[in-house]
Amino acid sequence: MITCQARSSAFSVSSSTGASPTTSRRSFFSENATTIVATTSLLVGAALAYKFTPLQILTMFQEKLPEAGSLEEKAYIDRVENQLQQSRIVKQMRANPDFEERRMWVNAADEYREQAFLAGTLGGVGKFAVPGIVFVNEKTYETVSVIHVGSRLSGFPGIVHGGLIGALLDEALARAAILPLPGKSAVTANLNINYRAPTFTNQVIAIKAYVTDFTTNKSLVAGTVESAHGYLLAEATGVFVVPKKFKLKSLIDM
Repeated sequence: MITCQARSSAFSVSSSTGASPTTSRRSFFSENATTIVATTSLLVGAALAYKFTPLQILTMFQEKLPEAGSLEEKAYIDRVENQLQQSRIVKQMRANPDFEERRMWVNAADEYREQAFLAGTLGGVGKFAVPGIVFVNEKTYETVSVIHVGSRLSGFPGIVHGGLIGALLDEALARAAILPLPGKSAVTANLNINYRAPTFTNQVIAIKAYVTDFTTNKSLVAGTVESAHGYLLAEATGVFVVPKKFKLKSLIDM
């Protein structure tokens, strides 16, 4: 709203006083210098720190998504899958023989996927277009969950909603938490998150989690959200417990 008023004022002054178009343009840029510099700095900083490609920057804040069932939709999904497979973190983890590679959600029961918030509700173009990849070390109780976050998962334009980051951390930390537990299942008792930097949309992120302590019915877990190139985005700790009065299904395939 302020920008539009500034532009209107600049052109009205030009019309009434006879100022040249060059003066009007100069006035507009001078009045909006702070916004222009801030936006430019944000994009340049993102490109350098997050290792974004020009295409990622162009589609970060506005992206025309394909219609369901179209050839463009298939091309979009293929592009996201390729971005996931070729990401730096996936290549690094595949080179580590201590971790087993799994595909997120695909082996879970259909009834689980249909009702699950991340796997079902938020699945699709512009959201989680393809299942993520999970690397698991069952000896050290560590996991690395790698997933692509689409443009429809934003809070502020171009930035992933903080609540969604929390949901991703909750699920990723749970993957590690259940590894030492006999029933391979638990529920969240506590989750603390510190957000360190904006998580931009249309990129691959990695959620690393590891168990710090455990008993037969409780796991303490810590984890981080990072860009595919290792830039820290958020940190978290969590407590996951096995309820005494309820029998839970195994979550090993989530």
